Amino acid sequence: MRFDIDLYSDNLMLPEDELRAKQVAPQVIRRIVRLRDIYNYMLRNPLKKDREYIDYIQASYVDADGKQLSKRKAYEDIEILHAIIGNLQQCSKEWHRWRFNNMIMEGYAIALRKEDAAAIAKLAQQYGKYNQLDKNDERDKGYGEIPRIVFTFDVSKMGFQPIANLLHVIAELEAHFTHSSYNRVVEDADVVELTDAVAEKEKQVTKQIEAHDDTGTIS
Repeated sequence: MRFDIDLYSDNLMLPEDELRAKQVAPQVIRRIVRLRDIYNYMLRNPLKKDREYIDYIQASYVDADGKQLSKRKAYEDIEILHAIIGNLQQCSKEWHRWRFNNMIMEGYAIALRKEDAAAIAKLAQQYGKYNQLDKNDERDKGYGEIPRIVFTFDVSKMGFQPIANLLHVIAELEAHFTHSSYNRVVEDADVVELTDAVAEKEKQVTKQIEAHDDTGTIS
């Protein structure tokens, strides 16, 4: 890129006196001030297109010679802002949290310079409340100590001896038992026993009837 994004990213939120104290080049300071204004304009008008932002920049700023800022410079400004903050319509909440904390710190720095105790206390309270510093950190529940489950088809992991050519062995067993005589068994053992008992009872009754016919009495 034609310019150092990190230079603008690291210094975008700093006051001008701090920028001068850091010996930032005057032309860089002027651009940082301009970028802040452009950014605020973008926040107020988030649905405008880049073309409209360019028009705003050219209408609001001049170069070192007092001439209208060139379109190339205006596009560079937009390019820098997009690189630092991305597309405003797609900014995540994380970025806005970061921005809000920076705003608090900017106000805190100003309050310190002015020795405004009330403002210092209020900003410190807002900073603590927003970042939930009054709450305890979530305890580690030790989920990382749970052993990882690894699935495997290796039976040796359970102490069994693997069967060579397992699929072939399975096919042989299926073929053997499919044609086994066990498939021709149609009577259940309990049913066979019950049937035999009924048949024996019928024989006894038949004998009694025959004996009655011969003697006239049933013994």
